[in-house]
Amino acid sequence: MTGIPKFTPLIGAACLVAGLAGPAGAQTPLPSNVMDTCVVSSSEFDSWKAPASGVFKAADSVTFDDANDCNFFKWGAQMFLWLTSQPDGTLVFDGPDFFGVSDDAYVAQNGNAAMTLQPRVVKPQEDTGAGQAGGGGVLISPQGEIIHYGINTNNVYAYYQTGVKSTSNPANFQGELATDFPTTAADLTAITNYADSTFGTSGLSSGDALAMELKTSWIDAASLDNPQDYVTAMATVATFEHTSETTWTQTGTALKRVALVGMHIVGSVNNHPEMVWATFEHINNAPQNGYLYFTTFGTIASASYDGNGNLTWLFNDSPQESHTPVLRIVERATYSGSSTPPTITADSGETIGPNTVVRINPWGDAPIPNLPGGAAQYSGNSSALTRATDLISLNRSVLNWIGDGDVRSNYIQTGSIWSSGGPDAIPTSGTDSVLRGTRRLANATMETFHQFPDSSGTGSFKPENCFGCHSVDKNDSPSQGVSHIFDSLTPLTPQ
Repeated sequence: MTGIPKFTPLIGAACLVAGLAGPAGAQTPLPSNVMDTCVVSSSEFDSWKAPASGVFKAADSVTFDDANDCNFFKWGAQMFLWLTSQPDGTLVFDGPDFFGVSDDAYVAQNGNAAMTLQPRVVKPQEDTGAGQAGGGGVLISPQGEIIHYGINTNNVYAYYQTGVKSTSNPANFQGELATDFPTTAADLTAITNYADSTFGTSGLSSGDALAMELKTSWIDAASLDNPQDYVTAMATVATFEHTSETTWTQTGTALKRVALVGMHIVGSVNNHPEMVWATFEHINNAPQNGYLYFTTFGTIASASYDGNGNLTWLFNDSPQESHTPVLRIVERATYSGSSTPPTITADSGETIGPNTVVRINPWGDAPIPNLPGGAAQYSGNSSALTRATDLISLNRSVLNWIGDGDVRSNYIQTGSIWSSGGPDAIPTSGTDSVLRGTRRLANATMETFHQFPDSSGTGSFKPENCFGCHSVDKNDSPSQGVSHIFDSLTPLTPQ
């Protein structure tokens, strides 16, 4: 992060432009006058690319430099471009270097089989993280389409978890690697050696990405007017009969082409066994509340809530324009996989139907009131300003180099969170003092109803961010505890 000025007088709402590339209609605006505090140069962007056109390399997590926020945001950006590359016509995270996760088991991938997605985890007694945070809430688009979810891990994660959990072939990992996700070259070597000796692998391709866990959200591509503007894949998804206004009954499954609307990228990096948690969304998903950022003139500008009747969002068709922060997203229905057959049931006083969604905390930080003169009274510290500025600057920079011929230009990073680093800085809650980055991080398609504050208005579940759920009992507890699938996954079986 460079060139951040001290607090300066606030100027009026600045000119906003939509993403530098993407479909017509609603798009998350990126201010054109943002200060360039986090920029990817042409040569740096070229260094992210593999020799094949359109294919990117994984960020090197082993040599990761955690000196500033911008490096974390860049790590996320490069990982997203790598994961959504298609070197052989198959998305990297749907290929052989990754495993799918279904019913507490690893699913081998070779690019030929469709992904298996779920509206919510089938076994509610075990929170494997497949679905909405904080319960069985169902996200439904204005077209009546249910959002489905998938989980993947890379090979490093799978062999590491197997080496820790397997009773027949224990890896005998030593030191911190016995309890914490890999963060060093020595850790990677130990995992690679175990995989080679036990499973007959010959090295782990893209191993320098270290351990990675992904969560993705998808919508039926056939329901979109512009499916060509989305990353798509084939998947097996649940199908439902609309039995009544309050009950939908699962009838089976169907093979469909689905479009990516959100992605959590979680990975261990040098000095960070708690993992870095970055999130990405399609630019058409939902409007977001107002925020402040630094301009090229060193002043502070305000961006207003961008949901109004002139824009059509994928998860918000409300014509109402508001100048005050939206702080509650109504959950209308929940999914129960334990019933026979599984059902979607309306919440009390509700009918099953679309949700009106807003990103409550823009760029992963608290919104501003955006009332006339309200932003001028802003008295918070500048950290939220610098993070918003960094993210806007980074997104504009990356979109510029990607160009409008690449479908990935329709996705932006909306935040990232991590800790101060080291094995004794594993977050114990979403408000832990060790936390760094965007501390109200949420993805509008995954934490829809539990964005901070508790927007569902139900119960006492009030996570501030990812670590509100993915935390441990004390700072020096094993970092393995931040992953909800680590203990429940059945280890791989040697061939």
